Amino acid sequence: MVNSAARQVAHSITTRVTMLLVGATVSVAIARGLGPEGRGAYFVLVTIAITAISLGHLSVEQAQVCLWTRPEARAALAANSVVLGTLVGVLSALATVVVTSALGPDVVPVPSHGLLAVALLGIPLSMTVLYVNNILVLRSRIEWVNWSGLCAGAVHCVVLLSLAATGRLSLTWVVVMWVVSLGLPLAILIPVVRPRLRCRDLSLARRELGMGLRYHTGLVSLFLLFRVDILMLNAMMTHVAVGLYSLAATLIELTRVAVDSIAQVALPRQMEGDQGSAAAFTARTARLTLLFAVASVGLMCLAAPILIPVVYGTAFAGSVAPLLGLAPGLVVLGATRTVAAFLLRLDRPMLMSAISVTALVVNVVLNLALIPAYGIVGCAVASSIGYGVLGGLQVAWFLRATGLPPRALLPGRGEIRYLVAVSARSAAAVTARVRSRGQRDLAGDDR
Repeated sequence: MVNSAARQVAHSITTRVTMLLVGATVSVAIARGLGPEGRGAYFVLVTIAITAISLGHLSVEQAQVCLWTRPEARAALAANSVVLGTLVGVLSALATVVVTSALGPDVVPVPSHGLLAVALLGIPLSMTVLYVNNILVLRSRIEWVNWSGLCAGAVHCVVLLSLAATGRLSLTWVVVMWVVSLGLPLAILIPVVRPRLRCRDLSLARRELGMGLRYHTGLVSLFLLFRVDILMLNAMMTHVAVGLYSLAATLIELTRVAVDSIAQVALPRQMEGDQGSAAAFTARTARLTLLFAVASVGLMCLAAPILIPVVYGTAFAGSVAPLLGLAPGLVVLGATRTVAAFLLRLDRPMLMSAISVTALVVNVVLNLALIPAYGIVGCAVASSIGYGVLGGLQVAWFLRATGLPPRALLPGRGEIRYLVAVSARSAAAVTARVRSRGQRDLAGDDR
């Protein structure tokens, strides 16, 4: 069982790492092509669009999961995923235009309204991909979700690198290609899902929206917890500051790959059986995620002072300090990843929402106090404390609900052996892929 789980985790990590390497290449091309100010302007536009997606998706995917237990509704859910994705996405884009216009340039200083309009075109595309992806996950076709994302990322990367090589990379091209990359997965996903639009069900769609809204407050608060720092920094400081901080946030979030992979493998077992056995299993996986979080965040902190100036250029050396400030919060988030998943089975949406809202409020208040005094480092510390509040409250609820002692979440020798096993399998898989690619390249040279 342990070996099987280790293989699953190792496979998931390998897939995610491949996609992250593609994304990292894109990030480096943008950073070197646009510089800190241009990257900051791009990140503001992307953050606005992503915020609209996260606020406007209405948690329909949560309702899809709940309704999937009705086999007779599955064809309609697949059809509705395309229809709802498009309609909800368009409405979210229009609402974003209204809100940004009402707030004005003092609150939301966008670099260009034309580029903002282009970025907002990605909202209905991304919303449709989100809903369709969820249908494929429910059908146990997650390989197509990964494949579509990887193909879109590869195209995105090749085009941007080509533009950079020819000296034509600009903020406009970067924004346009970001939007294109959001829609490209649909070219793969739609033929796989094969939604029959004649099966769409308006009454079921209304039910999906109603069910999703009951989950939405907590999910929106959770999203804002991870993104409000960028928006506040943009309103209070320069695009250069946003560019430096956004790079730090992007790099430190890469450390969640291993933890998210463990959580993905563990989730089915957390939702099965009685609460006692599920709680014990959750405690075991929490011990593992704590080890992985400490190891991955620690390695990133050690590498950042060398990695950032060498890869991204000396202009981004200022990203090291906020990365270190975010590190403690990312350790807490990683350690509590599976604990948060277990809390879903307790069916207390209001309490879960209250925890997320509390952490968000702490984050906002601290950012208001620390950004004027300490700039991007203060922003990082404020966000890190907010993440710690979220994780701490979740752990407190978990321990109270299960009756387990705090020491049940502290790792021991068994978890260390598992960490070594997964790391060895992941390294072997990556090495095999690199060797295979090298052999194919040699064969191509021979021809």
